[in-house]
This record gives sequence, C-alpha cells and structure tokens, in this order.
Amino acid sequence: MVWVKRLSLFIGGLLALVAILLAYVILFVNPNDFKDELKSVALDKANVTLRLDGDISWSFFPWLGLELEDIGVALGTDAEIVQFDRAEFGLAILPLLEQKIQVDKVNLVNLTARLKKDAQGRGNWEMTQPQAVASSSGASPTPAQASTSVQTDEANPSSSPLNLPDLQLDELIIENAQVQYRDEQTNQLIDATLTIRLNDVQWDKAWPMAMDMAVTQSDLQGGSAINAKATLSANLAVFPSRETLSLDSLVLTGEVEGDSLPASPISAKLSAMTLDVDLPQENVLLDGLSLNVLGVNLDAKVRAYQVLSDPQFSAVLSIGEFNPRYLLTRLSVALPDMADETALTKARAAITLEGNMDTVTAQPISLVMDDTSIEANAVLDLSPLRWDVSVAGKNLNLDRYLPKPVEENENGSKVAVTEAQVEAKVEQATAPSELIPVDTIRELNGHVDMVFESLVVKNVKIDKIELDSTQFQGLVEISPLKATLYEGSVSSQASLDVRGKMPTVSVSPTIDGVQIQPLLVDFMDMDKIAGATYLNGELNTTGNSVDALMASLQGDLLVDIRNGALIGTNLTKTVCQGIAAVRKDAIDESEFGPDTPFETMRFPAHIVNGQVSTPGLEIRSAGVQVTGDGVVSLPNASLDYQANVGLGGSGLDNACRVNEKVAKLAFPIVCKGEFSDDPAGLCGPDLKGFGSLFADLAKEELKAKADEEKERLKVKLEEKAEAEQERLKDKLKDKLKSLF
Repeated sequence: MVWVKRLSLFIGGLLALVAILLAYVILFVNPNDFKDELKSVALDKANVTLRLDGDISWSFFPWLGLELEDIGVALGTDAEIVQFDRAEFGLAILPLLEQKIQVDKVNLVNLTARLKKDAQGRGNWEMTQPQAVASSSGASPTPAQASTSVQTDEANPSSSPLNLPDLQLDELIIENAQVQYRDEQTNQLIDATLTIRLNDVQWDKAWPMAMDMAVTQSDLQGGSAINAKATLSANLAVFPSRETLSLDSLVLTGEVEGDSLPASPISAKLSAMTLDVDLPQENVLLDGLSLNVLGVNLDAKVRAYQVLSDPQFSAVLSIGEFNPRYLLTRLSVALPDMADETALTKARAAITLEGNMDTVTAQPISLVMDDTSIEANAVLDLSPLRWDVSVAGKNLNLDRYLPKPVEENENGSKVAVTEAQVEAKVEQATAPSELIPVDTIRELNGHVDMVFESLVVKNVKIDKIELDSTQFQGLVEISPLKATLYEGSVSSQASLDVRGKMPTVSVSPTIDGVQIQPLLVDFMDMDKIAGATYLNGELNTTGNSVDALMASLQGDLLVDIRNGALIGTNLTKTVCQGIAAVRKDAIDESEFGPDTPFETMRFPAHIVNGQVSTPGLEIRSAGVQVTGDGVVSLPNASLDYQANVGLGGSGLDNACRVNEKVAKLAFPIVCKGEFSDDPAGLCGPDLKGFGSLFADLAKEELKAKADEEKERLKVKLEEKAEAEQERLKDKLKDKLKSLF
C-alpha cells in the first residue's frame, strides 16, 4: 500500500502546484497585456479586426470567467460590424471533466450590430479568406480526396443522432441590443432594438424565455417608415438525443403603426399551446394556435410531415364571428354603396385542409355571411393548376350588397335625379368597362357544381338553383342549369366562349309553367302580362357589355302563355272606344275591367340584333280573338306593335255589344312606346284603321242592299212573267173552249 500513499502524495502535490500556478496567473498575469497579440492573431488567421479598448478580467477556478468591456469587431477593411459595452460569462471547471457544460451567466450589454448589403448583393458579414486559403480552396479535389469525402459523408449521415454535452445555463441576457440592417439592393433599412432573457437552460427540460423588441423599417432615406413593437414569452425545451424541440405557452403581442399602412396602429396577439419539431421525422405539430387582430379571431391546428423531403400537411382553421364591415373600414378599404346598411356585418368561417406539393383538399368549408350559409368542398391540383369545387348554400339576397336604386324624390327634385342619371349613363358610355373578365376566364381550368336555395338576384326570387360548370382554356360550359322559381321551373344549357376576339354567349332555355307577371314585376317593374309561361328556343350573342350583348342578340323562341291576361290593357275597351269614336258616340268606361284575360297566348319570336319580331301572334279568349305582329327592341327597351282584335259579342265585358257583321271584323290596336310607360296609355285604337273598316263595312252593306233590291226586282219580274203566262194560258183555254 506504499505506492498508493505515494500516488496520493503525488496527485496532491500536483494539484497544489496547479493551484499555485493558477493563483500566480490570477495575481501576477494581466490579460490586458495580451491585447495586441490577440488582435494580431485574429487579423492574421481570420482577417478579423478586433478593438479592445476596455479592460479584460478573468478567473480560472472554480469558474472559468471572462469579462470584456468596450469591444468592436470588423471583418477585413470594413467598418466595425459588432460592438458591445460589456460581455461576461462564467463556466464551471470541474463539470467539464464529466462532459457537462455549466454556465452561471452570459451577459451581453449594449450590443450593436451593423449589417450591410451593397448594391452588388455582398454582405459585410461575409468573411474574406486569406489568399493562400482561398487559392487552396479553389483547387479541384483529387480523386483520393473526393473518395475520402464521400466515405466521410457516408460514415456521418445526417440522420445520426447529435451527441452534445450536458448543458446548464443559469441565465442568458442580451440587454439593449441594437441591430441595423441596410440593404442597398432593395432600398431597405431596418433598425431593431431587443432584449432577450433565458433562465435555467438545460437539455431535456423546459426553460422560460422572454423577448422585447422594437423594429423600424423604412427606405434608405428614412421614408415610408413602419414601426413595430413586440413582446414574446414562451417555454422552450430541447431534446438533443431525439433531435426534437418543443415550445409551449407561446404568447406574442405586438403593435404596428405607419403612414403607409391601411390602418394604424394595428394591435395583434398570437398564442400557441404547443409547437413540436421532430428533425429526424421532419414533422412539425402545432396545437392551440390563436391569432387576434382587428376584431378577428383565428384558431388553428396544424400538422406538417416530411417537411424537408416530401411535404404533407393537414390543418383545421376556424374564424370566429366578426364584423367584415368594421374590418374593411379599419383597413381603409372603400366599401361600395349597398342597399342594406346592415349587410356585411356578421361573418364566420371554418375550413379543414390537407394536401402535399401536388394537391390541396379543402373539405369541408363552412362560411356564414349575415343570413347566408355556405358549405363547400374543393380539390386543387397545383401542377397543372386545376380545381374541382362543390358548393351548397341557402338564403342569399344579393340585392342587399348592390347599390340602392335611384328613386325620384317627392319634393320636386325629379330634374336633379334625372340629370344625375344622365351623367351616370354618359360616364358609363365613355368608360371602357368590360362586363366579362376575358383574361381571367382564359386562365380558368376546373369544374364547379352548385346548389343554392332561396336566392334573390335583381329582386328575382329563386327558390332553388342548380348548375354544373366546366372551365377550360377560355370555354365555360354550364350543363345543365336548373332553377325553380315563381311556381315553375327553368332549365338551360349555356356556354361562354372567350377564345376569340370577342366573348360569345349561347343559351338554350326551356321554361315550364313560370308565372310571368310576378317575375316581370320583380325583375323589370313591368306589370303588363300575366299567366303560366312555357318557352323553348336557342339564343346567342356576342360582346363585352350589356348594350353590346343586347344589340347582337340572335335566336328563335316559341312562347306559350296560358290562363293569363294583358295587365293594364283591355282590348275590348280599346275596340269599343274606336267604334264609339267612329260612330261619334261615347261609352261608359267604368263598365270595363282594366285587363284582357285570355286562355292562351302563343307566338314564335324571331330575334335579330336585339329586335324581337313575333309573326303569328295569336290570343284566344271567350270573347276576344287577337292576332298581331310587330317589333320589340331590347336595346331601346321599346315596342312598336299592332294587334288585330275581333269581338264576338264580348262575353268578357257587358258594356260593348256588336252585331253579327261587326263581330266579323278584326279591329287594329297599336301599342307603341317604352317599357317604362304607363300600360294604360301604351296601347290605343288605330282610328284610321277603324274608319277604313267601317267604310268597307258600309260599302259592303250598300252592295248587299243593291244586290238585295236587284234580287227583289228579279223575283218580282219573274213573278209578273209567270202571272202573265198563266193569264195567257187561261185566255188560250177560253178560246179553245169557245171553238167547241
């Protein structure tokens, strides 16, 4: 056991010698004496210029401590890139023997960093290698070196676990750090002030972290400045053996202001329950994400897998109820005039997403806007871009979001309103506005099907509408389009083709039993006809404005209206007025109803350049028979029409009775004017035509009387001749009797 005793004495003496040497170094060696040597080594070996104006103090046991004051660092011949007033840290010696790093404090005070990128894109932080090193690094590697490099890479794959020494850091403080970034390529200047604090930092355990930051972004001249302030707090845990990290209880609050922002200031709060990052699996999991900004609350849950090799993700997003009108107003977005001031005041949304670099699927999508609810599913292919969207919704009144119709005032300001309307029409006519976005439609590539219940558009009430549409390279096809409205249904096939110079629209409509009167009243405020309408035909038009589309409308329609009436126009009354006027008489108009009921109205409509002609119009009713022809101009919203009305005793109205001869006549009624005119004054008797009819009737009556007189005289002569013959016969008989 003597050797053990001697070994112990040797180790004890060695430790005493080390202690004496450390004490000597601490007491008699001044680290400031090595400043010049440190500067020379940094400049020669790394091309780094050190400025060590302050004192350097150190300690070696039990903490390896270092404190520096007033230090600057520059790369090459550039200006100093980093400066700080004081830097200090302390590292425990004995834990290093166990491969443990224990630091009591790291403190950087008043750190200043000036980062600059010149017009050529070179940053002042980029190291300039010495000439010898640069030339050596520029040489091509030999095959042996390349082989060695490959073997080294294969021997140390990226998937190998990290083997870091144990770490214990009691406190890390970066206090009042000033960072300036100047980019001459993008004319951008960023100034940031931040303070960072970490406490009780250890691997495999969560440690608190906090940061305060103020950032100003502007151009190089200081214009268009945006100022931001932010505060962050969270708990961070790093697991080196698993190569994972976890962040929980994240809270980030901030405020941004600037003249160039649509709203200033803007306050926001971002929080997250957990954020887990797994480097080997390339997974990122985010739970409990919440963002609150400008009255909008967004909640999210995100899953991302293989983010570096083959990204895949899923997310659930939810936006709580908010006021879109308030949001847009805060963002200085000018809202269009709306008929309903309460529109666009309530909205919420939810969406579930999943996908990868090729396809994104959103299913389901739920949106509520005011009284409207929409459910949708969507699949988006990214290469090439294509979509497949299904939408189901209900309770949408588009008129709430459209401008309120201009109405004339009752206090005599009709002229002012009319002038405003004229100016609007002139402005609209001179402005080169396009109704159809041709360039956008040419880029569409996808499929959309939609079902909507309870829809109002331009005051037209649609109970249900269904459509199935495909879009590809400028051709949009809708097949079919179905709608249920006004006690009937509409079906159609339609297409929009913008592949040529001018958009072309084709429609094949079919209408089955739609009540035409309420439809026209709602859509055009035109109450001129009623009845169940049946229609089929073909229409096509070309243009990129409402006027152009109306002016180039072509096609043929077959229209049948059953059990209806001509509203505001009584053809019987109009005929009787014409008859009375010709006879220089008067009728009791109060005995006539305001309308002309009919059993059927049937006519073909031939449309050329927006002009609708209806040859073969026929209206049948109990006491009125009507035929007609004329032109209805859609571009001018006017009509020029003549109806020929025949009365058969007028079983519809007791105020007008005609004899059998008059009942055979077809009286001309002329309807001429604009759609907006009063229906009662739109149609009237063609008095000249009435006069011609009665003149012809008088001629026929005179001719009939002459023919009757001729027939009477003829009969009388024939009777006289017969009587004379009988007398002669009798006389002859008497003579014969006298002979015998």
